[in-house]
Amino acid sequence: MDSFSIIQQVVPESYHLLHTRYNILQLISNEEPIGRRLLAKKMGLSERVLRTETDLLKQQKLVDYSTNGMTITTFGQSILEIIASMSQELVLMNQKEAAVAKKLKVNFCRIISNERSTVDFNKILGENVQRILNSLLPMGESVIAVTGGNTMATVSSNFNPKLSQQRDLVFVPARGGVGGSTLIQANSVSEVMALNTNGSYRSLYVPEHVSKETYMSLSQEPGVAEVIELMNKANCLLYSVGNAKIMAERRGLSRNEQSLIAEKNAVGEAFGCFFNSAGQVVFKLPRIGLDLDNLATFPYTIAIVVGEEKVEALKAYTKIAPVSNTWYVIDEGVANLVLNEESR
Repeated sequence: MDSFSIIQQVVPESYHLLHTRYNILQLISNEEPIGRRLLAKKMGLSERVLRTETDLLKQQKLVDYSTNGMTITTFGQSILEIIASMSQELVLMNQKEAAVAKKLKVNFCRIISNERSTVDFNKILGENVQRILNSLLPMGESVIAVTGGNTMATVSSNFNPKLSQQRDLVFVPARGGVGGSTLIQANSVSEVMALNTNGSYRSLYVPEHVSKETYMSLSQEPGVAEVIELMNKANCLLYSVGNAKIMAERRGLSRNEQSLIAEKNAVGEAFGCFFNSAGQVVFKLPRIGLDLDNLATFPYTIAIVVGEEKVEALKAYTKIAPVSNTWYVIDEGVANLVLNEESR
């Protein structure tokens, strides 16, 4: 257990105070100079409470006051960046989650119990993903890129407006269409997330798999270019990791391509990249949207892996994904298989 987790166990109110002051610093940094009244409104605090907090931050030389409003100091900006880098320590893991994280050699893992009914599980899954987002996203404007799929559709339907408090949320698809049900396309998932959180969304009306020549042509279209630019500067990326065989079928790969993936022992897929148990990409689809090479550029990414058939994909994926900015949300069945070194 890290030092912050120990402090939080003994002084639980420390997290609330840190989170509040972090958000205040973040808003000042984003919108400086900013007046106390506007800052209080954006924070959802009374001016009296905000004055107490900002006076303390000024005493600590983190912010300055002027006739134009409050600004963050150089020291305050450096503290803000340090706290942001500690974000994975600011959400506690229980003993089992810490054990899974250690086994997978990742920084953070949240386990969702699937002992409840499907409806309850889906609700709790969505709530936990939203809770993590709430701890990561800055105040003010945030862009969230999302992929499609059944898991992501489930998560999207269980978001609520609390996430948009003091935030202007913009949801964008992380890829084009893949065929199959329109309800689980990235466009639909981003739209549902926006509607459920009172945010806004952009759509990407292009097929996911295209030739290089077609990609170059489409990417010059103003509507497409705008969405691609937004997805590339997203504050957070939400996505799922899939079983290679299932995803090859869902993406409509030819028999020859499916045979090739099987011959190369692919176990998982993410962003059109199929990879083996060693984390080596063995097959890659040309696509419009994000791919594995983009992951390190995002401040945060949240990988949601639900279903025991995905455990080998998860274990392999952790060998590819950046450690510092990747958060994992998995179900208890997957967690048990990871800890027991068993899989279907």
